[in-house]
Amino acid sequence: MAIEFWTVFFTILNTFILYIILKKYFFDRFNNIMEARRLSIENKIKEANENYDKSTKLLKEYEEKLKSLEIEGKKIIENYKKRANELYEDILIEAKKESEIIIERAKKDAKLEIEKAKDEIKRQIVDLSFLAASKAIEKELDYTTHHRLIMDFIDKVGS
Repeated sequence: MAIEFWTVFFTILNTFILYIILKKYFFDRFNNIMEARRLSIENKIKEANENYDKSTKLLKEYEEKLKSLEIEGKKIIENYKKRANELYEDILIEAKKESEIIIERAKKDAKLEIEKAKDEIKRQIVDLSFLAASKAIEKELDYTTHHRLIMDFIDKVGS
């Protein structure tokens, strides 16, 4: 097969002419479309990076807020524990005061009962003395009768 010079020449010439026509009408448009697409992709990547940075910042802020809320929650719990302990101590002190008051009342009541008992004993002693004196007056007293009356009196007072 023989290669003809003119066929090759016209093929190259046609290819060159086709290249010039395509370059004039299509390559610039194609390059503009490709450049616009490249810019669009770069803008989307840039926007995605900015959104990632914003979301990272928001995540850090929310983590910090969460930590501060946890700390605040612990402080509130500690405050309530402290208040509960103070209330417990107040109730305990009040109960001790009331028990002391009750003990004092019981002591006073016991003293009053003892005084009443003493008064009753004194009254009975006076009555018995009066009874013994009246018996002694009725009878003539000799030493043995006097001694027996005293012993009877002591026996009555002792029981």
